[in-house]
Amino acid sequence: MKIAGAQVRRFLEAPDKSTRAALLYGPNESLVHEAAQKLTRWAVGNSDDPYAITKLGEDDIKKDVARLGDALAAQSLLGGPTVVWARISGKGADDSIAAALAAMEAGEPGGFLVVEAGDLASSSGLVKAFTGAKSAAIIAFYEETDAERARFAKTVTKELGLEFEREAEEELLAALPHDRGLARQEVEKIALYASGLGRKLTTADISQLLTDESESALDAASYAAAQGGANEAVEALARIDGLSGVSALRALLRRMQQLRDARAMIDEGASPADAVAKLRPPVFWKERDAVAAQTRMWNAKKLNAAFDILWQAELRSKVAGAPQALIAADAYRSVAKLVA
Repeated sequence: MKIAGAQVRRFLEAPDKSTRAALLYGPNESLVHEAAQKLTRWAVGNSDDPYAITKLGEDDIKKDVARLGDALAAQSLLGGPTVVWARISGKGADDSIAAALAAMEAGEPGGFLVVEAGDLASSSGLVKAFTGAKSAAIIAFYEETDAERARFAKTVTKELGLEFEREAEEELLAALPHDRGLARQEVEKIALYASGLGRKLTTADISQLLTDESESALDAASYAAAQGGANEAVEALARIDGLSGVSALRALLRRMQQLRDARAMIDEGASPADAVAKLRPPVFWKERDAVAAQTRMWNAKKLNAAFDILWQAELRSKVAGAPQALIAADAYRSVAKLVA
């Protein structure tokens, strides 16, 4: 069952109870992921079972073709509903997913299946399998219009209780990244600043606080590389129009310097959490736990290796005619592999 247009929002808020599986895909990865989260929350309902949700990657399913079916057939420890959330990017899990759909169509009991995929062609086997299944839903998410992005941003600012002077809100909406996840992060940073401010936000506040889209994407790329996510880092770089290789390299260098400073404090006896709290400039509070986790992944030897990679890459980027963007992407990949 294909769902499109105005039906999408209604379905995500109150899915048809006969639906047992959903394929969510398309180029708008943020919307795909957000929809997967909503459907998963709906499917587990009020269950208190911490194991009600099973997350599987494509590699997990490829390595064990029976794993998806077994996960769907598994019962909750507390007797409630269960969900299997599969995130795929290729065709390696297609056969297992098709088999799971066939079992559902045959009436076999089991959990709810959410498949979060990339930008699939309408002719792909997975799309055809879900389209033909009576108990399955399929939703494609494409790039949002300016009006849709503005509506989402206004909803988030209202949730956070932000108030604006004339034109300040318009400036915010114009400057926010198109990616929903990054946009929400930017608004949350502004809300942190506005807490206890005692007045409405001005255009000067917005200009001072809001990073542009390329800076947000660079931040996401450097974060992914520091986490060991080579593919995620390179994909984030690829989303930046007119990428400056040198700027990208320096963004990751700043991230490594941040980890080096934290690591030095940890080696002197500080806990990772305390070390991250003392960093200057301060780490955004919602990212502190993640950065603290990264400090455990990096030691002096690995950090030195990362600095060598980045310095050599910047040197090569400055050679006339050198493909800066490709050099930067290779450097991000190499740094990520140090802790992958």
